[in-house]
Parts: sequence; C-alpha cells; structure tokens
Amino acid sequence: MADASLKTLHPFLNEVDTKVSSGGTIRSYSHDTRSGPVLLLLHGYPQSSYMWRHIVPWLKDYSLFIPELPGYGISSLPPKPDKRTVGNLILEAFRSVFPSRDVIWVGHDRGARVGHRLLVDNDASHRIITAILIDIVPTTQQWRAFANPLASIAYYHWPFLALPTAPQLIEAMGGYEYCKNSLDRARGANEVGAAKFKENDAVDHYSHLFSLPETIAGSCADYASAAGDEVKEQESDQKEGKKIQTSTLVLYSASNLGRMHDVDAVWKEWVQDGTELRTVGIKEFGHYLPEETPEQVAEFVLDWVEKHSSKQAKI
Repeated sequence: MADASLKTLHPFLNEVDTKVSSGGTIRSYSHDTRSGPVLLLLHGYPQSSYMWRHIVPWLKDYSLFIPELPGYGISSLPPKPDKRTVGNLILEAFRSVFPSRDVIWVGHDRGARVGHRLLVDNDASHRIITAILIDIVPTTQQWRAFANPLASIAYYHWPFLALPTAPQLIEAMGGYEYCKNSLDRARGANEVGAAKFKENDAVDHYSHLFSLPETIAGSCADYASAAGDEVKEQESDQKEGKKIQTSTLVLYSASNLGRMHDVDAVWKEWVQDGTELRTVGIKEFGHYLPEETPEQVAEFVLDWVEKHSSKQAKI
C-alpha cells in the first residue's frame, strides 16, 4: 500500500500539485467549507501527509490544507532547506488554493519547526491567527539537551543526519530499513497506540518514500540546516527579544519529549509576555501522537480551533 495517499483514504479531499516560484511543485490535499480559517497541517520526519490520516475525519467541519513537506519525496526539493524558505513555499501553495483565508498552523515535528520560524517572523501577510505545535521544543533547546546522554541516544539522528556523508551511509544501509528503524525508535510503548500507528500500512508507506535518493538527500539537508544557520538565527532572535506573538498550543509526549525537557518552562522563554501559551503533555504515547492517539489530539485541536476561530469572528 506504499502508493496510498490521504486522497485514497479520504476521497472528499482534493489533490493538487501547485507550481511554485522556486520552479518546483508542492502537492497538497484540501477540503473547503467555503468560510472561516483554514487548518494547515504539516508533517515532519520521516513521514508524509499520510500521518494525518486518522485526524482528518475529525476535522471535516473546517477547511483543510495538508501539504507534503518539500524535499520529503513527494513535493519537490526546495532551493534552500531552511525553515523560512520551506514555510514561504508552503504558504505560496496555500494561497493558490485559498487566496484570502486565515491560517491555523498545525505542525508536527519538522512541520512544527517550520511553523515556529514563521511565527517568530510575524509577517502579517502570512495571516497565521493561531498555531498548534506538536512534540517539539525550539531547535537550539534541543541541541542543548545533548549534554544529557539519554537525550543524545534518543535523538542521535540529529547530528548524524547533519553530516555530509549521511545520505551515502543511509543508502548503504538501505533507506527503507533506515526509515523503518527510525519509526520503531520514536513511537510509544503503548500497544494500542503502536497498532494504531501501523494501520493502513503506514510503516511501508513512509519507508518506501525513504527508498528514494531525493527523500534521503532532502531530509538530510533539512537537518544540516537545523545544525547551522538556523541555530545562529534562533540565538540572535532570543538576544533581540524576537519571540512568538501568536497564541500557541504545544502538545507533547510526556513519555518521550517530557522526559528530556521541562516543556512548559522552555516554551515560556520563547513566547512574548502577554501572548497566550498552553502546553499539554499527553501520557503513555510516543512521538507520533496524531497516529498513536488521534482521538486525544483531535479533541485538543478542535477545542483550540473553536476557541480561536470564535475570537477571530468577533474582530
């Protein structure tokens, strides 16, 4: 079932390939209720938009835009792998489908990091009215955690993927096997969650994408960027007091990320005073929360979206 997609599972979604200014193409799946803000759902590593398959039915009352992250095997490689470039390309594709609608950013893993960059940029033209970031702390905070041996082992792929030789090493092992191993390491120990994660041949779907040299190269470039200029930029942002000024919900795995970080305390340092921030640790499940416990994630997302959509309607 490696060739399955969100469209395969949910025919009400519209599949679009959008040509963007970089010369590449971004594939997306959308659903238009004709009014209100649009939920933009962006996946992370080592996955695709397929990771939202359990969540989509819960969100049908809202307009949806679900892109494939550039460089991860379906959308084209971006001209530069930094989060701002990638985020702007995604928003360019978004505007081709929804020309004048507000955005609610919902990002998991790398998708959350792209969202974090755009939130700090605080560009009014992006029209991001609120955000939900799933299972991350800011990039510089993640690097600092490597002083903890447990974190170094759990997140070993961060420095590894940033190496110039990482693509060749992964190809030597086989991208399929490497991806499968990576997925096994990060998911939770809860048996129900593990079974839910594997539904619809998800492991085969993701691993098949990592059989492609372009996916390996693109994802490694993403991590290399996160080890270089992106760190310097975040450090500069913090020194200059440039922080998130948009209401933000952070959902995280209490069993995984929550063991390595005081997530609430960390994010308070990255959100401007007076800006609404809520952090919620979800117990018993691992990194892939939207797949392992979709009902819980959907409930938090819907509550947050309803609250902030109502606020926007009153403005």
